[in-house]
Amino acid sequence: MVPPAYPSRVLATRSSVENTQVGPFRILKRLGTSRRQQVFHARQEAQDRDVVLKFINLPPTIEWTKALDKIERETVELRKLRHENLVRVYGVGVHEEDSKIFFATELIEGEPLSAILARRGKLAPDLVVEYGHQIAEALKYIHNREIIHSKLTPDKIIITPDHKVKISDLRLNRAKKRRWDATRKRDLEIAAYMAPEQFDEGATQKSDFYSLGVILYELLTGKLPYEPDTMGRMAKVKKEATAPSVAEEVMNCPIWLDRIVTQMVQPDPRQRPHSARAITFAFEEIKKIDATQKSAASQVAGNFNPLTAGVDKTAARRALGKKPTREKYDGTPFYQKTPFMIAALVGLLAVIVFFAIPKSHAKRLKQAESQVASLDPDDWRKAAVELNFLMESSDEAIAERATDLYFESKEKSLEMNARSGVAPGARNFYTGNIKSYIDAVQKFLGGEHAAAKFEFERLVREVDPEGDERHVYGAATKQLQQLSGILSLPANPETLMAMIEKYSDETNELKLMQGTKVLARISNQFRRNPAYEEICDAADAQLIVIQNRLDGVPEVPVDEPVE
Repeated sequence: MVPPAYPSRVLATRSSVENTQVGPFRILKRLGTSRRQQVFHARQEAQDRDVVLKFINLPPTIEWTKALDKIERETVELRKLRHENLVRVYGVGVHEEDSKIFFATELIEGEPLSAILARRGKLAPDLVVEYGHQIAEALKYIHNREIIHSKLTPDKIIITPDHKVKISDLRLNRAKKRRWDATRKRDLEIAAYMAPEQFDEGATQKSDFYSLGVILYELLTGKLPYEPDTMGRMAKVKKEATAPSVAEEVMNCPIWLDRIVTQMVQPDPRQRPHSARAITFAFEEIKKIDATQKSAASQVAGNFNPLTAGVDKTAARRALGKKPTREKYDGTPFYQKTPFMIAALVGLLAVIVFFAIPKSHAKRLKQAESQVASLDPDDWRKAAVELNFLMESSDEAIAERATDLYFESKEKSLEMNARSGVAPGARNFYTGNIKSYIDAVQKFLGGEHAAAKFEFERLVREVDPEGDERHVYGAATKQLQQLSGILSLPANPETLMAMIEKYSDETNELKLMQGTKVLARISNQFRRNPAYEEICDAADAQLIVIQNRLDGVPEVPVDEPVE
């Protein structure tokens, strides 16, 4: 049976709601606040379980009785969904007095992907592949039931301590059908993840693929492909701009991961993966590459592309769960067939010519340049060997360029080893500044930004930028530049309160949007510390004021924090 509406008061402006009863639920504490909803940890005594209650504003044009009828019917379908990567829905009700829908859902131990991203800046490729695979599995499950998410963002993806993905805020959305409770005003934060067609035609399954692609892009690069702007300009650039490439922003991005993300964020839905099953299949193939330690270059050389389902018929049939078709065998061994014999002769002739004519230093340098620009670590190592020889060239220009490329290849290898995490046993082979750099990168990835910054600054001060460890100097300099772009919240209560109060009279929409992120982050980061309770309550109250201001709701006095 679907829970009825529970007509108990939960005032949006109250700073303390602990022990408030909402029907069968007793609110224990506030978990967080975003622009569209307030989230609470509650206890359902009758079921002996802890739940999450999410209160969402109802548009003023919708009648409460009609809303309740639609929500009850919607909940019947949502409660049927059972998947390891979906947050379960227990029930839905309507708070009549405040015109708020509330959802009772499964309580997950973990944190939103957005919080992890804010803390770490960006994630390692192998972790992105793992999260992407699980999200795609959840999309495959709901798409098979003709449900789409349509508003997938990092805020709606929870990561448990054992790296299990849980997707929340799922509603009964259908392809290209406008929701009964939809509003005309769109949220810029959600719009940053929306597919181009969602701005006018409506969402489809492929719109979810686009959102997933944007999320993966952000996880890999630490930024959105298109920063939030006005709604009109964002819609225009998403429709007209070329699909962004992760490889253009991140050094050492694996080519297969760049391919899958680029295909998902194509402006034209027809150029995106044809199904969630194709995406999960692609991630499975990527994991196999990692497991067998095959390089990306060898896969590309073998015409491997995890997302050629729309081009390669065999891959398409495999992605769709069908058996691949086979050509009839005529009994002749392949090596006795004419095409093979011709190809073999041509290849043999090419090899003879290749080794008979020695390459000039200029050609060898050009080949090494191409290898250094590659995304394959094997190419970097080969280039380093060749460049080490060319550094002794009598041609001063070639020797100088070879030296620059040599240290660039070493810097790339150092960055890759540091980010992938060197095994404890292997670390013994690294000493001095190289080991210090690797340790600093691991601290950075673990969220110890201050400690990492201290070590990077030391390396930049002490390492000779023209010496034998100039690659360490270059890598440390880049890391410092990246660290300077990460927002670090101050711990001083007075400074935090000043940050909160500066949005009191703000009217600029973009600054208000930035304010919602800052205030939500203050509340989420310091909520567990009792010493910051007043600060967090003030941030929550100010966030509600900003939400109302963005939604065009008339200003109302905000209650003082309850002692």
